[in-house]
Amino acid sequence: MMSSPNGPPALPLWINGRAFLTMASGFYEVHDALTGEALRRTPLCGADEVAEAAAAAQAAAPAWAAQPEARRQELLQDWATELDQYTGHFAKLVRQEIGKDEALARAEVEAAVAALQARFADPADQGQVVGLAWDDAAPLATAAILLAPVLRAGGTVVLKPSPRAPGAVYALVELSARAGLPAGVVNLVQGDAAALQALFQQAGIRRVACSGRKEWVAQVAPMAARYGKPFSVEP
Repeated sequence: MMSSPNGPPALPLWINGRAFLTMASGFYEVHDALTGEALRRTPLCGADEVAEAAAAAQAAAPAWAAQPEARRQELLQDWATELDQYTGHFAKLVRQEIGKDEALARAEVEAAVAALQARFADPADQGQVVGLAWDDAAPLATAAILLAPVLRAGGTVVLKPSPRAPGAVYALVELSARAGLPAGVVNLVQGDAAALQALFQQAGIRRVACSGRKEWVAQVAPMAARYGKPFSVEP
């Protein structure tokens, strides 16, 4: 995390296989849902950071698509194994950020592990860059459910989680490097509406998929129509 004398530490982005620091125009302060304690700050990024992440994803896409599908599945399984080993830590992050009880938080981690282990893939994503965005309803599980089929098919991703619940997702992406996924295959930008809009504007991103509460998705759909980007809402 980036330390700051003005508040709790700020999360970095994750671009091209490493933590990526940026000068954000503002921050969203994340508080512990159970105690109210200030935990961390989410940098509110925009088009420049999304462009950087999309460029890294584009550069990584050909080599990732050329990997045998069995090898991609093996790396996702390794990622799932890493996540499973830290169930307690990830459950704590989920509890802190969205207030789930221990059982539900652990169930969310288990759902993320299962998503990384699943077999579904859309061949149309092979060699493509896909933007993924979601709200804070189930931040960790939704991240894994959205990204795993794209990676399994040989696509690369730019992730945009909710600024209200970024911690577990950032930790998940860090684990991708430990599991051996190549740099640039998984990229994460932080932010709110400006970062989301940039996903739709960025020419290097072939399509955008979103997931979340109906009211949140209803705010996203007009943005997709405005920019003419292929767009899907995942369950």
